[in-house]
Amino acid sequence: MKMRKIKKRIGALCLALGIAASTLFTPVTALAATGGYSESQLDGKLDTIYQGSIGDCGAVSAIQALDNSKYGRKIFRKMITDNYNGTYTLNFGGGRVTVTEDDVYNAYIEGDLDARVIEAGLQKAMNVYNGCFACDVFTRMTGFRQRTYRSSNKTEIMNTMAAKCQNGEGITAACDFNIADPSKGIIGDGGHSYSIKSVNKNTVVLINPWDTSVLISMPRSQFERSIRYMTYVDDAAKNVVVYWE
Repeated sequence: MKMRKIKKRIGALCLALGIAASTLFTPVTALAATGGYSESQLDGKLDTIYQGSIGDCGAVSAIQALDNSKYGRKIFRKMITDNYNGTYTLNFGGGRVTVTEDDVYNAYIEGDLDARVIEAGLQKAMNVYNGCFACDVFTRMTGFRQRTYRSSNKTEIMNTMAAKCQNGEGITAACDFNIADPSKGIIGDGGHSYSIKSVNKNTVVLINPWDTSVLISMPRSQFERSIRYMTYVDDAAKNVVVYWE
């Protein structure tokens, strides 16, 4: 069991190094100074996390996205109850789930303990290791209904997210891409999920779940041209907004 965890860590670090190497020569990608992560402290705060060795990017990007907005950080702080008997209860808006310490130990996500407990709960609730979209994880975590939009709403959705970032609310949001950009660690054909840290008039900043200490910046025009889908939590309307190209 320990060897499997070591292999997972090595795999995650190799993926992170790959991103760092691929972005070394582009000025639009920067490393975030996060101050490390805690693997043993359940504190209602999110430190650096790493996607595991299977396709749980939708879950990991959604968990990380909570840290990008005031609303997300608020529900993150209340999401886990330690039962002090070797179990944890996940207080999801879509229904409570209880997991054991063994469930948490076997979670594929690496790094922050809170995030590992949450992923263990998501796996029990919706089997995220078989693949999932971040929008469905947002729905499970918040209990909100989904509203789906198409291409005519793209600019409106982008401007709404930009306004939330500008006024300090931040956004709980994620996306994937049709068009790859290896220089930024962007995988195309909808093959990988990213959280969206911020949007403004000219720029979108993304976080790759392979290593959440790495920020990826791209022109907003490239982002809008390249995405396949994006989603964000509209806490005021109690909706999970889902956009598809």
